[in-house]
Amino acid sequence: MKFEELISPIGVDEFHLRYKDKKHFYIKREDNPFSKHFSWGELDNYLNQYNIGTWDRTPQLQVVLPDGNKWCKKKSTQKYTRTELWNLWNNGSSFILTLSEFLNETMWKQCQEFEKHYGVGQANLYCSKSRDAHCFPIHADSTDNFLFHVSGTVRWYIYKEFEVKGGRTENATLEEVVDLNDGDLLYIPKGKYHRVDTLSPRISISFHFQDRAVGKPYNRRNWYNWKP
Repeated sequence: MKFEELISPIGVDEFHLRYKDKKHFYIKREDNPFSKHFSWGELDNYLNQYNIGTWDRTPQLQVVLPDGNKWCKKKSTQKYTRTELWNLWNNGSSFILTLSEFLNETMWKQCQEFEKHYGVGQANLYCSKSRDAHCFPIHADSTDNFLFHVSGTVRWYIYKEFEVKGGRTENATLEEVVDLNDGDLLYIPKGKYHRVDTLSPRISISFHFQDRAVGKPYNRRNWYNWKP
């Protein structure tokens, strides 16, 4: 989807004037234009490759653990078997597939469209099996974030600011609560604090991007069609 189509009825000029680096917005849709970006079937195929053979087929997998910490397959010293991951999934952990634009043509080309307006970016998939899944605490990202909600229902809490004292969040000022369903879009500017509750099984895709460097446009390589 072209950037202009994604943010419609907000125009590109209005986006830069009113929202870019300033304010979040969301767009509710009756249809689901994101259903072809990723599916439960693709997630099933991906996770079933875990621990198959000697070649790492799932290098970018991350998991939000019950204590709120993040396990990263590539960086964490702790190693999990497929059965242990299966148990975490069934007990409410959220799974994250980073650099997921490499998984299919649709997400790759979606990054290309964003990079006509931004610098280099990537797509991360956030998937959970159940309501009240383990998710990250309140945080802010260092990049602009366009959240494509593919499946299920999630509740976003968006904050003006908050304080952390003794490892605990205090004095959080809630700005808005937004429920997202299939096909909805949410824009979160960099530096905006937020957290998420899952209200059902869900798939969300976070497309996030650095600002374009002056005089250094980023040109993503084309996706080649290898099909005969």
